[in-house]
Amino acid sequence: MEGHKIILNDFLNALKGEKITSILDAGSGRTSLTVIRELFPDVPVDAVVYPGDVRKINSIAGVTEQHKNISVIEKDICGDIIDKKYDVVVAHLLLGEAAKFGNAFEKLLERIINIQSEYLIIIDYLEDPAVNENDILKACEDNNLTVVYRAYFTNEHPQAWEDFTGVHNFGYLIKKNK
Repeated sequence: MEGHKIILNDFLNALKGEKITSILDAGSGRTSLTVIRELFPDVPVDAVVYPGDVRKINSIAGVTEQHKNISVIEKDICGDIIDKKYDVVVAHLLLGEAAKFGNAFEKLLERIINIQSEYLIIIDYLEDPAVNENDILKACEDNNLTVVYRAYFTNEHPQAWEDFTGVHNFGYLIKKNK
């Protein structure tokens, strides 16, 4: 099992004792949506994908067809306002994709942080040239967010992407302070 899936599973399990009534899967994909659905089978999930991104829409179709309470929403997180409040926002392997849709990592990070939620989960690859872990930590500090858990995982089998090979995953479970 890949490290990013293990980290997501661990962070969501850490929230099992909390009252979770809504989840936003930002930049939804098959892995994140499957893990969310396994751990929170009855919680409504908004699965946000970039408008027209059939790669993502098709990859989650099987999960959305099998489970109730999943809404697929096509939105540009950097350009469209998400004004609904969620208990958890999951940004699983999302931040590195900002440039694919004409956005910047920093802008997407800012927008994800500003979605109304109690918790935020960010997971990505240390090797992704489009993602800067220090900028994530600085944004947490600047926005008075508490990193509850952090995780690092070295994958036994690296995953090749278009512009990098991912060996090391990192993740943060972040609590938003009111």
